[in-house]
Amino acid sequence: MKNNFKQNILKEKEFDSFAAEFLYKTLKTLSENKKDISIALSGGSTPLPILSILKGYELNWEYFNFFMVDERNVSISSSSSNYGNIEKVFFRDVNSSSYSMIKDKHSIEECAINYEKLLFSKIPLGEYNLPVFDLIILGIGDDGHTASLFPDTKGLYENKKAVIKNSVPQLKTERITLTYPVILNTSKIVILAKGESKEKILKEIKIGKGNHYPITRIINSKVDTTFILGIN
Repeated sequence: MKNNFKQNILKEKEFDSFAAEFLYKTLKTLSENKKDISIALSGGSTPLPILSILKGYELNWEYFNFFMVDERNVSISSSSSNYGNIEKVFFRDVNSSSYSMIKDKHSIEECAINYEKLLFSKIPLGEYNLPVFDLIILGIGDDGHTASLFPDTKGLYENKKAVIKNSVPQLKTERITLTYPVILNTSKIVILAKGESKEKILKEIKIGKGNHYPITRIINSKVDTTFILGIN
């Protein structure tokens, strides 16, 4: 493991409050240094109670611009929409800008292209001519996927674009996702995960047996990364 990888393993009952406090301190530090802050959020069920707690903290919420890490090919009104679910518990209650990957009446290909253009127009570019997020919040699936970068999918090999449509045959679906190049171009990453299966993945990565997991490339990168894990 690189020195800039840190982990916090907690009892699951402490996980939500610890993660919310950690994110609050991270956002507060960011807001003390700049007023135009770009953050990418992952969907799924894990971050929802954390964001519900986080919105209660006093911050200069108007400084923050929230983007999505990935999205399912569904309408925002769908119960499966990452953006839609976060909007219900967080976006509508904070005075921040937020941007959905999906736009009704647009194909998933068009949505991916348009979202990449949006990132380039809203976020400063770094040395690789890619947007530099101030913070990206990721999760992990039981198969070790992160964002919508699933095992054995073409998206794992994208090395230029910031946003792509990624076909996921094992789920018989297509997703929009940020790519490794832009994720690894960020200033800071926080990984939120719950469950013993995620602990097993982390242990395998630590002993060098996790190269088949997409999350491994993030954990073994040089990016300042904090892993927060809740287990029973």
